[in-house]
Amino acid sequence: MTRRGYNRISPAALRHTLETVAADAFGVPGKNVEADLRDDGGTLGAAISVMLPLRRLLQPGPGTGTAPAAGTLFEQTRAARDTILRRGADLSGLLMGTVDITLTGARQPHRTSRVDGGPHQTGPHQERRPA
Repeated sequence: MTRRGYNRISPAALRHTLETVAADAFGVPGKNVEADLRDDGGTLGAAISVMLPLRRLLQPGPGTGTAPAAGTLFEQTRAARDTILRRGADLSGLLMGTVDITLTGARQPHRTSRVDGGPHQTGPHQERRPA
């Protein structure tokens, strides 16, 4: 009988995989997501922290005033958790346990200064032009 060997997935590879899946589920860059893995009773558990862009949180939905277009923040998070559980299991081949999600805050997206001095120019050195 010939021994064929084994396959291993490092904890770092699993963590990066879940961070990428979570970033995709929330529609944010990977740098906005951090994941910590743990044994959850024989399954893969994760604590995921996500920083959402301020613009997305404040975007009004159709006919709902100030509610986000994709539902409430809790509905968006619940949908993202379902995606993370499904895709995480598909990609890793492991049973997924509890996935805790923490929204760590919001940040203002970077704006670039406009050369023409238009309304999107930011920063302390704005040039004012007479009207």
